[in-house]
Amino acid sequence: MKNRLLLSSFIVLAMMLVLSPFTRAEVPPLPPECKQQPLAVNDPKTPEEDFQLVLICVPENWNRSLVIYAHGFVPPQPQFPLVLPINELTIDNTFLPQLLLAQGFAFTTSSYHKNGAVTQQAIDDLLDLLNFFQGSVGLPSHVFTIGGSEGGLTAIQLLEQHPDQFAGGLALCAPVGGAPHQIKYLGDFRVVFDYFFPDVFSFGAFNVPLEAFKQWDTYVTQIIAEMTNHVGAAAQLFSVTRAAVDPSSLTTFLSTAVETALGLLFYSIWETPDLVATGGGIPYENRFRLYVGLTNNLALNRQVERVKSDPEAERYARMFYQTKGNLERPLVTLHNLLDPIVPFDHELIYRGLVAGQQKSRFLTAIPVPGYGHCEFTTAQVLDAFGTMIQQAMGFTGP
Repeated sequence: MKNRLLLSSFIVLAMMLVLSPFTRAEVPPLPPECKQQPLAVNDPKTPEEDFQLVLICVPENWNRSLVIYAHGFVPPQPQFPLVLPINELTIDNTFLPQLLLAQGFAFTTSSYHKNGAVTQQAIDDLLDLLNFFQGSVGLPSHVFTIGGSEGGLTAIQLLEQHPDQFAGGLALCAPVGGAPHQIKYLGDFRVVFDYFFPDVFSFGAFNVPLEAFKQWDTYVTQIIAEMTNHVGAAAQLFSVTRAAVDPSSLTTFLSTAVETALGLLFYSIWETPDLVATGGGIPYENRFRLYVGLTNNLALNRQVERVKSDPEAERYARMFYQTKGNLERPLVTLHNLLDPIVPFDHELIYRGLVAGQQKSRFLTAIPVPGYGHCEFTTAQVLDAFGTMIQQAMGFTGP
């Protein structure tokens, strides 16, 4: 009973933390130097009338440097229209671009022309935005790319693929090890969750119905009830998946277990159909994976859902969603050590990729203690930005 009360007391907090990136809170007023407008896209797969929303901010004392920001995941469902990432850029009630403008930096960002799984499209849209800025405002002397969460993957790929156009990059809480590893993490959590709590979802991990998101509130209630009523099973779930929780006390462990589960299962329900449609199939494979962490691993491995991937979808993920580590310009990463959504081991994977390319001198990884996804202070983000700028300005070529 005590454990159930501890879990229940954190339900409201957990829901606020999980859903806050996708809510439409009141947008802070934009600085007068900022103008937003639609920009046509050049995607043959979309209708001619499709566009991206762009925000362009240029201070009077422009220092000829430009910062391009790549935003994180936005659900692809119709009730989430294209929107500029104003909320995402507001930390501690501070609109971060305003601080950059005060230092003379120009700033720009985009909604992209679609939501959901968008790394490929985001790269094209941000390159179009850069071309538009150069033609309508002027040629910057330095261009820097910054991205948060999924947007951090976009920022790294821009930096890796276009070192002639970008002087440096900053990736915040990003799947820097590549989307294939992130897909594995999300898929593994879902199938193991279903093993311990088989009554929540009536469908498999990668055959999520298009309309399943409409039942999200019902699923939330069921997830919380199941984890509250079966605390032992919840503990085993995290023993197998190694998903992050705050272990500092029983209270924080129980509350963050709910928060982590809700966050990861949110992506399972809201993102999976678009991920499968965008890549042309299932990009996840676990038929031969061995799950461990229990006293009886045999039963888990016999009964857990097994999923066969589609080779074309795996190729798509490797082609458009996989970092290479082939840096030619400085990159700084900032990541919570106990990130429940994008695990910190992405940083270790990317460090290996960069080392394999013999480009370690270009990478600076900054770990941030504690639990949370993108749980940074304004000072931490600005310090990381300053490190990136200092390294980029001191860069003299390969």
